[in-house]
Amino acid sequence: MSTRNWLCAYAITRNRPAELDLTPAPRLIGYRDLGVVVADVAPARFDRIDTLDPVDGALAELAREHDAVVRAVFRHEPVLPLRFGTVIDGEAAALRLLETAYDQARDCLDEVAGHREWGVRVRHTEPAATSRPDSAGLTGTQYLVRRRERLKAIQRAREDVVGAAGRLKNALRRHAADSVGRARPHGVLVNTAYLVETGREAAFHAEFEWFARELREVGATVETSGPWPPYSFTDVELGAAARG
Repeated sequence: MSTRNWLCAYAITRNRPAELDLTPAPRLIGYRDLGVVVADVAPARFDRIDTLDPVDGALAELAREHDAVVRAVFRHEPVLPLRFGTVIDGEAAALRLLETAYDQARDCLDEVAGHREWGVRVRHTEPAATSRPDSAGLTGTQYLVRRRERLKAIQRAREDVVGAAGRLKNALRRHAADSVGRARPHGVLVNTAYLVETGREAAFHAEFEWFARELREVGATVETSGPWPPYSFTDVELGAAARG
């Protein structure tokens, strides 16, 4: 039976221990002015993490645990969330992680300090272009004319939504330190994460509401989510210390 002390690593933060409202509470392993937040873990919990279905209950439970820890730290200090499912081989590996990634992590932590992540999504479901207009009492020519008019109206509506969505993105970028596009399922025109300084959040949301009204008037669904820890804006290389 293995006696190795596997640790789940959640985030890199300042080397300033904080009281986390979690049971059992994770602990901080420090190196110079940085620390990595970890908890003892049975690595078997993560063995099939890359193959589990996203709606699998076990995977959802692990993801909730990870997010709860990152958020608890984020209430006290800036954080660099580590990849979900990162498992390292004991405290010595945690120290190697911090030593190897020290310069990059410190710079990145400075960049996200005082900022929070907000998500913005714009959806637009177009009417089916193949829908047949009411042809009762129409001649063949009249039917074709009406169909062309319908197709033109659908195209104009799409252009209105796309234009308004572009204006929204440009406006929000002016209030954000950084932004990154995310995957866009069918019907989603905008799916963007913004890194916003807390002092500029009021202006960011005022701008959002202004353009959201325009988008809703032309038939789009607009929503914002957050605030989140900066999940979309941290990419620390972990080297050989990480198992997962």
